[in-house]
Amino acid sequence: MSSKNFVEPTQPSGPKLSGALPPLPATNPRWPWRFKVCVLGRFQVLKDDAPICTSRRIQRKPLELLQALIAFGGTGVGTHVLTEALWPDSEGDAGYHALESALYRLRQLLGSHNAVTMLGSKLTLDHRQFWVDLWELQRELRPATGVGAEEWVARLRALYEGQFLEHESEKSWALKTRQAVHAKLVRSIRDAAHTCETRGLWDEAARLYQAGLEVDSLAEDLHRGLIVCHRELGNHAEALRAYRICRELLAKLLGVQPNAKTLAAYQTVRQSAATYTARVAPLYAAAD
Repeated sequence: MSSKNFVEPTQPSGPKLSGALPPLPATNPRWPWRFKVCVLGRFQVLKDDAPICTSRRIQRKPLELLQALIAFGGTGVGTHVLTEALWPDSEGDAGYHALESALYRLRQLLGSHNAVTMLGSKLTLDHRQFWVDLWELQRELRPATGVGAEEWVARLRALYEGQFLEHESEKSWALKTRQAVHAKLVRSIRDAAHTCETRGLWDEAARLYQAGLEVDSLAEDLHRGLIVCHRELGNHAEALRAYRICRELLAKLLGVQPNAKTLAAYQTVRQSAATYTARVAPLYAAAD
C-alpha cells in the first residue's frame, strides 16, 4: 500500500468508537485482504493492492456509502441510519431507493457482490475481505500498560496519517467520527504517559507527551505533562521552553491564556530552578 504503512491484522482489544468489530482472520498472519481502505488522511481504496480507478463525479455516492459504512462500524448498519446520513432531505421511499442504487453501484465498483451484504434492513462490510486503517487504529486504542508504550504510540502514529476523511466530507456523521477518533487517540497517548509517570519513567513520559502534542498541539494537559516531566528530570530550561510554547500556541490560536493548573506547574518549575541555583551557586563560588 503506497499511502499507508500497512499493519498486519491483530486481535481486537479495548472499546470501539462505533460498532463492535468482529474478530479478524487470525489463522494466517498475512491474511490476503482483497480490499484495503484508507480513511485517515487521504482517502484511498485498493483492490488486490492496486488503486481502484474511479470517476469521482460518477462514483461519489457509492464511495460515500463506503465511507459511511466504515464510520458506522461496518457491521449491521441500519438502512435508516445510512439514508439519514447520506440523503437527509429525501422524502418517502426516495432515500431507500437511492441507497439501493448506491449499493448496486458500489458492488459494481468493487467487482464483488458479497463484499457488501444486505440482510433485512442492515448492511455489512465483509471484515474478512476489508482491511481499514480506522478499524486497525481502533483495535490499537487499548488501555495502555506502559509496557512498550513508545513502540505502541509509533504504531498509532503510523496508522493515523490524518483526520478521518479530512479532505472528503464535512457532513455531521463524518465530523462526529473525526472528532471521536481524534479525542480517543489523544486520550490513549495521555493515559500511556500517565502510566509512565506513575512508574517514575519521566524520559519515556516526556516522549509520549511530545508525541501526543504532534497529534494535538492545543491539548493543554499534554503541554502541562511535558512541563512536569522536564521539571522532574531537572531540565528547567526545557520545562520553561515547553511552557512558553504552550502559552504562545494558546494565545495565537485560541486567544486564551494557560489555565490555573498549567500556571501552577510553571511556578513550581521556577521555584525548582531557583532552589537549584541557590544550592549550586555557593559551590561554584567556592571553586573559584
